[in-house]
Amino acid sequence: MIFNIFIGGAELIRVIGIDLDGPIWPVVFYNPSIRLPWPLFFLLAPIVLFAKPDAQVVKKMRAMEEQGCIFIIVSATPNQFLWFRKLLLKIHRVPFESLYCIGGGKGTKERKLKVIQEKNIEVFVDDDSRVLKFLQSNSVKAVRSFHSLN
Repeated sequence: MIFNIFIGGAELIRVIGIDLDGPIWPVVFYNPSIRLPWPLFFLLAPIVLFAKPDAQVVKKMRAMEEQGCIFIIVSATPNQFLWFRKLLLKIHRVPFESLYCIGGGKGTKERKLKVIQEKNIEVFVDDDSRVLKFLQSNSVKAVRSFHSLN
């Protein structure tokens, strides 16, 4: 599925939801299917500090933001790390209106869907095929790659 966002009067998508690990940060530090004790994330913090977001994705997000798009990030990161993930996004100048850390484990897909519905997200980007299938089965426009958005 490809969504034309700006070109030639095609559909204009203004609210884009995106997962954090995978689509923005190419290195995935957390498997949302497994719920680990959140204190273990302190062990990952030093690694995360050295990782950088995908420069091409960030560049495209900035260009789309200039055209009026809003980005809402929905991550399976535990909520206790919301402040840390926000800080990293700001340090790397990743555009976003809001960040939701919904936690992993059982019910992750359902919690993502709830945020998508509540925030009227028009298209969601996630590299997890199980999440994509679930979202699409619930009438959400969902794509695997940010590069699918023209």
